[in-house]
Amino acid sequence: MRKINIKNFWVVSGAVFLFFGLMIVWIFFVGLTTDETGGFYNKSHNAVWIAHEWAEEAKSDREIQDLVIKLESHDIDTIYLHVGPLKSDGRIDEETYGATLNFVEKVKRFKNEMYVYAWIGQLRGKINLENPDIRKNISNMGMIFTKMIGMDGIHLDIEPVWDGDVDFISLLAELREVLDTGSGLGSEEKFLSVALAEFIPSSFIWWVENAVNFKNYNTEVNYLNVAQYADQIVDMVYDTGIDEGWLYQWFVKEQVIWVTDLLDEKDPTDTEFLIGVPAYEDVKEGFNPEVENIGAALVGLINGLNDIRSNEDKFTGVAIYAEWEVDENEWGIYDGLWLK
Repeated sequence: MRKINIKNFWVVSGAVFLFFGLMIVWIFFVGLTTDETGGFYNKSHNAVWIAHEWAEEAKSDREIQDLVIKLESHDIDTIYLHVGPLKSDGRIDEETYGATLNFVEKVKRFKNEMYVYAWIGQLRGKINLENPDIRKNISNMGMIFTKMIGMDGIHLDIEPVWDGDVDFISLLAELREVLDTGSGLGSEEKFLSVALAEFIPSSFIWWVENAVNFKNYNTEVNYLNVAQYADQIVDMVYDTGIDEGWLYQWFVKEQVIWVTDLLDEKDPTDTEFLIGVPAYEDVKEGFNPEVENIGAALVGLINGLNDIRSNEDKFTGVAIYAEWEVDENEWGIYDGLWLK
């Protein structure tokens, strides 16, 4: 009988163990990838934030038709129309959205399948959501925009919110109840869209909490709490403070992977998930337009969708911030990366 060379056995076993270990690391931390283009993943269900002037100033038929044609040409079917910031009491002055009905009626005339959401928001520190009267006023504004004016839904952008912000979740529950109550012009289904800061895994918070002082963050807790009530979540991947292009693209890629995987595993609803990409060039603290821009964000997004760890069925589309900032060169980049 031939004797087993113990030394060779352990060398081979170690090599096999190392190989499979490296494979596991590669799959879970680097990922197996495909090489599809953005057009393969584009579902023609993309969004854009547009300026307040469309809500406050009555625009002509031609102006609104031109806007609709332009957005449709870029596979955008959802508009977040800024109707005015919330005042501290949760209301919005009527004169600031006086042309909204005109805008909605004309958009629907030119393209009925174009969704128009009332974009409302405020800095979290300027509005006390613990006060039930303030939350009720916000919900009433939601009723006005959807049930009376006939908008398709509410796009809520209150920043920053965080895992422990129970009052924000209470607001979403109350808004959900209002939007689900059919009456009058708004008897059809109305939608709730919520903009959130970038997702940060709770495991990462646990690893670095002794070295980094996180004041506000959105882990699985807040994303899943919001998904209970929202029809749509928009992950705003800008103002990250990242100064390296490769790192920003990696970060956007991981956002796609993390959140689509989270929603696939833990969200029993069909919550839409969009990535909000930057198209503005303000040089300010925490934002570098040479790093964070529409091209870099789309490259990261497409890389994320090509990664086997992501779930493309849970991804809906791109949201561009903002229409008034996008020049022809940026539209060309967007079309080249996302439509082809």
